[in-house]
Amino acid sequence: MQNTIAKYQRVFNNIVKKMKNNESILAVMVFGSIITGDLWKESDIDLFVVSKDSFEGMRNIYTQEDEVPVHIKLMSKERFLNIDGKDLIGGFIHRIFASSKLVFSKDEEITAKYDIGRYYPDSEREKWNMVYLGELLKNMSVCEKYLNVCNLYMAYSEAVKCVEDFSKLYVNSFGHMISKDIIVVAMNLDDELKELVDNLFFNKSNIEMSIQKILVYLHENIELNLKKYTSLLLEYMNKKDCFLSSEDIKIDEFFKNYKIDFESILNKLWEKRIIKRDTREFKDKNNSTLFKEKVYFI
Repeated sequence: MQNTIAKYQRVFNNIVKKMKNNESILAVMVFGSIITGDLWKESDIDLFVVSKDSFEGMRNIYTQEDEVPVHIKLMSKERFLNIDGKDLIGGFIHRIFASSKLVFSKDEEITAKYDIGRYYPDSEREKWNMVYLGELLKNMSVCEKYLNVCNLYMAYSEAVKCVEDFSKLYVNSFGHMISKDIIVVAMNLDDELKELVDNLFFNKSNIEMSIQKILVYLHENIELNLKKYTSLLLEYMNKKDCFLSSEDIKIDEFFKNYKIDFESILNKLWEKRIIKRDTREFKDKNNSTLFKEKVYFI
């Protein structure tokens, strides 16, 4: 293992030296295994490289040096400086920024953009809470359905998805960044979760019971922390002070670019009597009522 680390470090230093001496390369960031330390013989060296050359989008370049695989995400300075909010806040690019190390930068504008990209406002974190909560509620429902029809294979598969969804929600709500080993991070924060997940993965004597215990834990956590996980939505609804359907909220500019299952979340808030629910006539262009649409308010 020590030989692997030394080899990767040598290759990394050689690549960085070459790029520093290349006038077209303006900045380099490193992320992934070489930062987290979980290197093994088939790990990539992951680099985010900004060039002064002009080209569209982001290019993925795969190469190798001294038999070490290297994955380069190459972007022009213009594209880098014009990364919009949906890429920067909470999404893939933001995760690179937040978990990466700026190896070097020859450009002040790029350095400033990188620093901004690492900042994660509370409001954006709370929106991601709801992304993860919506996914969790949906997958819990599917898992319970498969348990009910005695399809343990699919129930187990969905239970694993639920664990991952919950781990994202739990870790994000504590202010930590989401990573590939998110389940391990969540288990390190909660001993009860670790015990339940270990039992789900490694104790095959009663799989159905293991799944049920996971679901009970998830339901209890959501009930205990529902207001915390949805605080931004409740504040938004309070300010709007009117009847709102899940679609009304979904298309609002405030939540644009976030894939949130508002109906599942609103229904859960209504079940717990945190918000109220009514119906509203949904009419066509001739003013004929087509449906009675569910609407929510505080």
